[in-house]
Amino acid sequence: MERAPDLPFDECPSVPLTAPIEPQPVDHEPVKSPATPRANLLASWPAPTISPWAPAELNDGPERAHLESAQGRSATGEIVLLGSGDGLFFRPEGGQKAVWVAISKVRSLALTRPLSLVAPPSHADELRRRYRLVLANGLVREGESAGAVRTESALFLYPPTGGSAVTRLLFPAAQVRSFDWAENARPPLRLGLDDIEIPAAPPAAPSARAQILTSVPALLAALDAVGRNPIRRLGEVLVELHILTPAQLEQALERQRVERQRCRRHVPLGAVLIEMGVVTSDQLKAVLIQKLGILRVDVRNFVADPEALRLVPRAHCYRHRLMPLCLDAQGRLVVAMDNPMSSEGLEAVRFTSGRRAIAVLANWSDMSAALGARDLWATDAPLEAEAQAASKPNVDASVSDLIDFDLAGVHELTSRLTLETPATGEAESADIARESDSTLVRLVNKVILDAMESGASDIHFESAPGKGPTRIRMRRDGVLSDYAEVPARFRSAIVSRIKIMASLDIAERRKHQDGKIDFSRFGPAKLELRVAIIPTANGLESVILRLLASTGPLPVDKLCLNAGVLARLRQIVEKPHGLLLVCGPTGSGKTTTLHSLMAMINTPERKIWTAEDPVEITQEGLSQVQVNAKIGWTFTEALRALLRADPDVIMIGEMRDRETAQTAVEASLTGHLVLSTLHTNSAPETVARLLDLGVDPFKFGDALLGVLAQRLVRRVCPACATPVELGEEEIARIALEYADGGAPDPSAVVAGWRERLGHEGRLLTARGEGCDECGGSGYKGRLGLHEFMGMTATLRKIIHRRGEPEAVRERALAEGMRTLRQDGIEKALMGLTTLQQVRAACG
Repeated sequence: MERAPDLPFDECPSVPLTAPIEPQPVDHEPVKSPATPRANLLASWPAPTISPWAPAELNDGPERAHLESAQGRSATGEIVLLGSGDGLFFRPEGGQKAVWVAISKVRSLALTRPLSLVAPPSHADELRRRYRLVLANGLVREGESAGAVRTESALFLYPPTGGSAVTRLLFPAAQVRSFDWAENARPPLRLGLDDIEIPAAPPAAPSARAQILTSVPALLAALDAVGRNPIRRLGEVLVELHILTPAQLEQALERQRVERQRCRRHVPLGAVLIEMGVVTSDQLKAVLIQKLGILRVDVRNFVADPEALRLVPRAHCYRHRLMPLCLDAQGRLVVAMDNPMSSEGLEAVRFTSGRRAIAVLANWSDMSAALGARDLWATDAPLEAEAQAASKPNVDASVSDLIDFDLAGVHELTSRLTLETPATGEAESADIARESDSTLVRLVNKVILDAMESGASDIHFESAPGKGPTRIRMRRDGVLSDYAEVPARFRSAIVSRIKIMASLDIAERRKHQDGKIDFSRFGPAKLELRVAIIPTANGLESVILRLLASTGPLPVDKLCLNAGVLARLRQIVEKPHGLLLVCGPTGSGKTTTLHSLMAMINTPERKIWTAEDPVEITQEGLSQVQVNAKIGWTFTEALRALLRADPDVIMIGEMRDRETAQTAVEASLTGHLVLSTLHTNSAPETVARLLDLGVDPFKFGDALLGVLAQRLVRRVCPACATPVELGEEEIARIALEYADGGAPDPSAVVAGWRERLGHEGRLLTARGEGCDECGGSGYKGRLGLHEFMGMTATLRKIIHRRGEPEAVRERALAEGMRTLRQDGIEKALMGLTTLQQVRAACG
């Protein structure tokens, strides 16, 4: 099959749908998928729950369709064949041939031909029930549908078109986070209580379990009363109340076991029962409250204990939909949850607070409103710390407000650590805390977790001489911001704790040490950190942690590449052999770009090897090697080994020396596509750098396919971006800056901008005003500036003659290369970044 040029999906082999869908309430029994993997579902599309299809409405021929990709791009055309869960054949508008699209690439599929129903309902509201659908990426879709059907692989909806006719809409199971009818207004993914009526308690003296509690004393008394009763299982109670039969309970337990084995996660029994349709949410809520000892709290009128609130970061509360309320007599933390049976939420509370947790029931909408009240989160930090903070000079808001960290937990842990290790006299300046102290362990873990949740890339622990506090700073979007300060007496213990986590020598303080932390061994997050311990003056040490979240590759359309550059890169990575280089300073996203390009060619027909230090991005289908210079496993040695491993594509993390560069060039000339990075400032300079390393100019010129230079700049926050019109004088200055003494005529450049980027002839940039989304900085996230130099016969001749970088640059510009500055100026005129950011990044 050919791939249509305008299709918003990457052509890929069919992969069976394995992504699970959370249990959902439906109004139709699950439909069994056809047995054959390529059975045409067009001919057996399930009918709505309210009526069967009119005779001869369905057929197995092509159907007009609107297809939306998982990345949000759309295409119109025809569905030729719809498989039972693995994919479909789609012919785009104007295309001659159909292509196979894996279901994992699809967000939604709409068949636009209206179909009639045999027996439309007498009440129009049954034909036009409003639904609320939350997609896996958090987007919310609302609309009308004549019922809903869910199978193992998809959710089917039926938007009405008038009369008794409906169209057909499909969402793959992996794209659905939750689905419910608007009149129910509950979050179907959870056993929550939002907007669901609880059966009224008996009028005569309701038990503590049936009461809605509003105060700490009443809650503690109710917990004490409940604790004296035996614990009962949900399934047993439902059978006892004749809500379930023993056979139904056994069937639900079996489905729960299968789900646990298949997805390696725990699915609550209540969610399984709701999905089966044998229990309603109302019944389940009544059982939880009245029979199982789950107390319900009205957080709207509940005054929470400030000490309890400080034990759990607000980010954890929003993530797990919970709110700390108080501490009981045994020191356990009482937490309100919309799903009190969530083991994941309870485990997160236990880890962050260091205390056992008890769950009670509450509405998430009420908890969310309470969590938004900032006065609840006021800290009892020492007055001395407040005085120090007040005496600090004001900093630029774009830096100081960049990261709005929740410092309550850090202040609490620091204060507790100070109380646990009192210092008097001379001991005040001594490092007397131990790295094994539980409070210090929690403090280090919390700093790492806060960095991960805020999107920081680096953590800096900076020790000050004398009695100066240890300063902790974090880097996000390329900018450092203060996070917290820790008293001097704990600095050695913090460094020792990090060394223990990274398996380094805690006694060695005279020379630098490098290591890595697998944080999954110490906390509830899958995260790796690269550690650098640097000795500083006065016998102290500074620690820098680089967060290496093992994420997948970024989609290539998220790299902000110019359309022409992206097309050239696609052609290059499809070639069977040659050399492609990505250059730029440290932290400019070179590895991210290479992995995105490799993702385009990562197919079963290719063997792709990578040698990296460290492995920051993982993707299925790649064979990735971690370089370790300490044992002699260098880039050169790894490359030599990979050449004997039958590769089609090799990615080298960095060309650091002559030997690696020569081996890579020779590999690219012997039938392998080689991708690598280099620390140079521009694409033409890359040529000079490799020639200076001693690479043969004839081999290098013949092997090189292209060089991509890039920088990262801060992106204007889309939530508070404001357009700024440019004056004629400023436009003229920018045009001269764009030309940079080169060939482009400034007047022609401005005319081209007005045509391509203008708004009714005006040229605009954008400025972020500052909002909660960006922490008042006006920037959120980063984007790339790119300079691509593709190889031509003329450029190869210049390389063969060892031409100067300036000669290479002039020839590349004459052949259409756009510099980093030129790319940045156009992106500023598109409102993506600011001219200040472009000038700072491009010198």
